[in-house]
Amino acid sequence: MGVINGLVLVLLGALCIPSLVAQKSPNAKALLDKIVPFQGIFGFVAFIWGIWVIIQIILNLGWIGLGFPFGLIFWITVLIDGVLSLLGGAILGWGLIQKHLLAKAPENVKAKAEASFAKIIAFQPKIGVAAIVFGIWVIISAIILI
Repeated sequence: MGVINGLVLVLLGALCIPSLVAQKSPNAKALLDKIVPFQGIFGFVAFIWGIWVIIQIILNLGWIGLGFPFGLIFWITVLIDGVLSLLGGAILGWGLIQKHLLAKAPENVKAKAEASFAKIIAFQPKIGVAAIVFGIWVIISAIILI
């Protein structure tokens, strides 16, 4: 966890809500336009990273007790980072997820994945804003903890 994770979350959130970001800053719109061709790859990598972070945080439940309450705050921060990376990555990388992860999956798994994606996509703006806000928190907390 650190500044890089925070920056990735901010970028992930910005790519989830490009129209809102473009309204706030025309310079950001130009930058996002350059990144859009790569958003599928970025989303796919963020999705895989989110899965990895969630697995790691579950395996490291002992972090909760490290210097209470800071261990708990750190553990929750990492968990939310993983969840937002997973959800934002699923939104941006859905095409690649279907192509690479669901290509050989049984039809019932594909149907469940499509249903889950339909539920997630309804929250795309909220996930984008949450990723930006939480990414800023991750950056600030990383700087404070250094």
